[in-house]
Amino acid sequence: MKLMVNAIKYTNGMQDPKIKCPDHDGVPADFTITQEQIETLKRDGVVHIPAALSAEWLAYLRAATEWQINNPHIWASPGVASGIYDYIQRSIWTTNDAFANFEYYSPMATILAKLGETEEIRLSTDLLMVNPNSGFKWHQDNQNGPVLFDDALRWWVTMDDTPAEYGAPVYLKGSHKNKSVKSDAVFVDIEGGDLVDYPEQLEFRPKAGDMIVWDARSIHKIDGPESKDWGVMKRRVLGGTGVKKGAVYMGEDRALFSDMSTHELRDGDILSGPQWPRLYPSAVPSEMQARANGECSRTMEGFLRMSGNMLASIGEMASWTNVLKKNKAVVEDEKPAEADDRQPVNQQ
Repeated sequence: MKLMVNAIKYTNGMQDPKIKCPDHDGVPADFTITQEQIETLKRDGVVHIPAALSAEWLAYLRAATEWQINNPHIWASPGVASGIYDYIQRSIWTTNDAFANFEYYSPMATILAKLGETEEIRLSTDLLMVNPNSGFKWHQDNQNGPVLFDDALRWWVTMDDTPAEYGAPVYLKGSHKNKSVKSDAVFVDIEGGDLVDYPEQLEFRPKAGDMIVWDARSIHKIDGPESKDWGVMKRRVLGGTGVKKGAVYMGEDRALFSDMSTHELRDGDILSGPQWPRLYPSAVPSEMQARANGECSRTMEGFLRMSGNMLASIGEMASWTNVLKKNKAVVEDEKPAEADDRQPVNQQ
């Protein structure tokens, strides 16, 4: 039975679930990252970090997610209506105190900083995803926020074990080094361009509390259940984009769902300010206060800016429109994953 969101319960504005945050020292929790894991990310374009969350942080994130589903935010309504996910909400840190605290104090930012070998991590965007009903075929992430690929680290924390038959993320090993996929592309043909030079598929079956980090250019997919119904199971994931120190804003003429707040940054400016908060080595008190005041939320000015950029970024938006179309209808001549001669290598 599909998870159903009660449409009459949609609300707007700031939300405080009043869930007790795990103990912390006012900075992101520490976490040990090995040199081998750093080199794996560089070589393969993706790395699996087992047990990234303690039992306390996992329970906290699950509680925050269940609260959010039962108290849906209006920003989730377009994604929920699309049916791609049972619940999906971007920039959830800006409205829900529990998710903001998770990103301020959990080990997530520490893991990103150590893997990226950077002194600072800022948050470009985040996304709560519950039950990908149609899955996502081979694609490149392009809604990473107003940043360049080289400055971005994609991350994904799961709150549930991977089912045996479906739901496993699969990556083309080394595909972050490809030269043929355009920066505005979403769905890709892995038999086209130089993607044929990356035949090895890495399949991950993360358990609850595990984290996956990947290069923003890495080509990957996830298959949902054939019935498009997760039944009694759930796949609850919080993901997003961390940004390395020195990254610049690159959002002009781009229609970005995570860049809809009021700010004065222009292309080439150092990415800074409460809309893209510093998480590591610590959050900035003034940025935290601005968020608490609701200053990081979407505004009419930001909406109009994003809307005005749609024409200039027609390629990016057309590619994203294909996401909706391809996930709502099965393309008749599309080969099923099982027909792919390149079988994934299990990375469990």
